[in-house]
Amino acid sequence: MYEVVHSTLGRYRIRVPRLADDLEFAEAVSNLLESLQFVKEVRINSAASSVVVDCKASAAKDSTSHSKIQEVILSCIEQANYTKQANHSDSKQTATDSFDDLDQIPEVNQWKDLGMPLLSFTLAMMAAPLEVPPLIVGTAIAGAALPWFNRAADSLINHRHPNIDLLDSVWMTMQTLQGQYIAPALKTSLVEVRRSFRGQTEKSREQKAWDLLDCLNQDVLLERDNVELSLKASELEVGDCIKVRAGDFIPVDGVIISGAGLIDCYHLTRKATPVHCGAGKEVYASSILLEGELFIEVKRTLDNTRIGLVASIMQTEPVYDTQIGLHQAEFVKNAILPTLLLGGTIFAATGNLGAAISPFQFDFGSGIPISISTTFLTALTYATENGVYIRSGRVLEVLSQIDTLVIDDSVLMYLDAIGSDVTKVINALQQQGISIYIVSYNLNQQIALDPDYILREANPQKHLNLVRGLQHQGRTVAVLQDKYNYKPEFKIGDVSISIARNESVAEETADVVLLDSQLWGLIYGIAIAKKAMQVVYENTATIVVPNLMMQIGGGMVLGVNPVWNVIVNNSSAFIAEFINSARTDFASIPAPASLSRYKQQRKPSVLKIAPGSEELALPVTIGSERWRHAT
Repeated sequence: MYEVVHSTLGRYRIRVPRLADDLEFAEAVSNLLESLQFVKEVRINSAASSVVVDCKASAAKDSTSHSKIQEVILSCIEQANYTKQANHSDSKQTATDSFDDLDQIPEVNQWKDLGMPLLSFTLAMMAAPLEVPPLIVGTAIAGAALPWFNRAADSLINHRHPNIDLLDSVWMTMQTLQGQYIAPALKTSLVEVRRSFRGQTEKSREQKAWDLLDCLNQDVLLERDNVELSLKASELEVGDCIKVRAGDFIPVDGVIISGAGLIDCYHLTRKATPVHCGAGKEVYASSILLEGELFIEVKRTLDNTRIGLVASIMQTEPVYDTQIGLHQAEFVKNAILPTLLLGGTIFAATGNLGAAISPFQFDFGSGIPISISTTFLTALTYATENGVYIRSGRVLEVLSQIDTLVIDDSVLMYLDAIGSDVTKVINALQQQGISIYIVSYNLNQQIALDPDYILREANPQKHLNLVRGLQHQGRTVAVLQDKYNYKPEFKIGDVSISIARNESVAEETADVVLLDSQLWGLIYGIAIAKKAMQVVYENTATIVVPNLMMQIGGGMVLGVNPVWNVIVNNSSAFIAEFINSARTDFASIPAPASLSRYKQQRKPSVLKIAPGSEELALPVTIGSERWRHAT
């Protein structure tokens, strides 16, 4: 029923196959685990059939408590299974609302699942020379295609609408009945190979995430009250001073207080060249000290470190909420019946079954959503590694579209206080066509910006009115705000942005968190988001163009052998998913030089920001109401 894949003090990952396709069971498991007092967070990963449980730092202090906690977690999974079976007839609910989201989650296989597809392909290849009976070959192909038939039937019966597997099922059936055995057998084999590669990639990614998290909970040397102690990194507190020797992992994000050394940052930066670091230099968890000795002030630990956040993104894969993905899934779903109708019309007009069923192989329903999720996951991890924590694929998508930034002036004053070059960043944003508005809560503050772009004597309601007015004008609005001025539920704008202040990033409610307390990170995050969208569009073209040419020009007009249709369909999807998406060159994006080179300086009395030439001045309009800075 379950398998404990990995466990450390305070963190457990259990694989439960039933989580992959039983939403009610997954919800029951989540609810039971979250009800436990020692549990901090529960994450269900349906695609990986696993649940990750994070416990509070005070819970698992030793091996005895660790064993007891694991036992309780496993008993909750068993209880959820028992409760689900006992109340199935009463609690059965349709999954229609969640079906579209699940449609975007790619299926993964193990290499052992290739047995039947490869057998059917072998029989199909040997059918003619060895005179293998058609019944045997057809039965093997049907067995290999059984998952398609099951998914197609499940969608029709349980969800009341056809899915892409219906087209594949009809195509494979028609080809087999015509005696074209190689094409459908090759299709099942190539698709299962892709799914097996996907499963291996996901397994490797999850294992890497656990390996990274393990290195964050090692023993460290701590100086506290002039006494040197040895304890787990999970017990460290912000402000502690740790001692790192040559050969040690650095288990925290922090600043070097004293000492010097040669550091390998490959796990985080993916650059193999070690760097020399000394006092005042920021260092990050997962780095290895090759030479020297360092005393480091702790800024963030465990899940709050950059690498901890990266590991969390790898495990949870928050990339299936994008609008482009939802629109693509909706397009595919709405195109299925017209495609069947098109095939029937072609057959009625020409009597050519091969040309009639060729459009059934368009199959944009697999390669495109997979390339989207792969690209976005790569972008999210890269951005976090470089100091910009973006919460999900949907946030990344919207970030690439913003044209207006509303800034709480208290954030600007905080950034100036730590020496951030705010005016240059804002001017750079304006040069990119992003309009800037300042919301001023501080009556004594002087800002050298066109007064039409400053909302003075502001309060949260006036702030909200301004943002809504801009959105009503069709703007995509990002809001840079100080979390200390707002309640957690007061979240406005299309994208909310906050500045990290060496506290728990998990407690941040913003969509984007600038981990370096530098506004330059926003420019970098926008560049990464735009690059990700560019790759998504390129991958879409990589899949769509060859498929249209082959299915329409080759299959419907020229009568090309369907084997070539299968090869083109799968090879284009393979290139988009495993080559273009996974190797996106985000490193080619110029990193702003000011990200890590700021110095402390006195706060200026006047913040000089150039007014934008194309900005929409206040008042902004919502319907018939006008909101002005004097309101």
